[in-house]
Amino acid sequence: MTMNIVGKTSMHSVVPSRSALQKRARRWVIKIGSSLLTQDGQRLDLSAMQNFVQQILQLRAEGIEVVLVSSGSVSAGKCHLGWAQKTTTAEERQAAASVGQSALIHAYENLLAEEGTHCGQVLLTRDNFRDRKRLKKTLSAIEMLLKMQMLPIINENDAIADLDNALGNNDHLAALVSNIWHADLMVLLTDQSGLFTADPRAQTDAEMITEGMAGDPRHERMAGGGGGTVGTGGMLTKIHAATHAARSGAATLIADGRIPGVLLRLRQGELLGTFLRSKKFDRKLRRDAWTGLQIINGQQRIIHPMLRIKNEVVAFYSETLPFTAIPIFNGQ
Repeated sequence: MTMNIVGKTSMHSVVPSRSALQKRARRWVIKIGSSLLTQDGQRLDLSAMQNFVQQILQLRAEGIEVVLVSSGSVSAGKCHLGWAQKTTTAEERQAAASVGQSALIHAYENLLAEEGTHCGQVLLTRDNFRDRKRLKKTLSAIEMLLKMQMLPIINENDAIADLDNALGNNDHLAALVSNIWHADLMVLLTDQSGLFTADPRAQTDAEMITEGMAGDPRHERMAGGGGGTVGTGGMLTKIHAATHAARSGAATLIADGRIPGVLLRLRQGELLGTFLRSKKFDRKLRRDAWTGLQIINGQQRIIHPMLRIKNEVVAFYSETLPFTAIPIFNGQ
């Protein structure tokens, strides 16, 4: 069974259907989880990667701009190093990421080259979002790759990330990229069908949420605990990421990446997975998008220079990120 929990709207409001929004979206941030790119977390699944690459290239052929946030480096590194399923220390994870990232990007490059195109790797940490200058450089790198008709492939730089500058997981990274790039749609592909009212493995009467509003507190209660045995992000991190992405107007789709042709079917407006709307879906919100982040006194703060409200600090959204987030509206 499925459930739609979008709130009621005014009789005078014209709210586009979910299908229409999926078809309308022109800027997609697609995040693919480790479980979809590896064979039981042991080695890269080249067949699956090829399938995703071909779907992304078809989206581009239809005029969709795509930025890919790809997991899989740690899993690939563990395979090369002959390690067991889980890394137990931060140092082991960093080593696995260092070894695996080159294997991951090499696999993507080979697959894209077969189709006559190429990719560009962008490795990020929280430092890239700390101030306006770094953020603009990050955005410039992404936009230049797109201008050159290359596929930007983004991952957290796990090889050097630590407690001070780690983003936490690629769901949050995808949301940050959606914010700075002003994406229309963030697609989180996972090995789950979507968000359920309860854990479907434990409760047979659990219903899947087909549509809702990003930021709805009920979603957190439904999402429950952490990730699986391969990746680091569970359903709860995806719900938090959707809330974050919605701040700049992006809708979020959480869908099962194992569904044949899932990206193309979403592009056609098919109602797969869970669709979480931004409360403000019009283009006016684009003028209010975040354009910077910085660390102040050990806390992550969000700079909003386009609004000129001097010295006003609004506590907001700190519960949804792996770091404390406080928007700052200033005139600097």
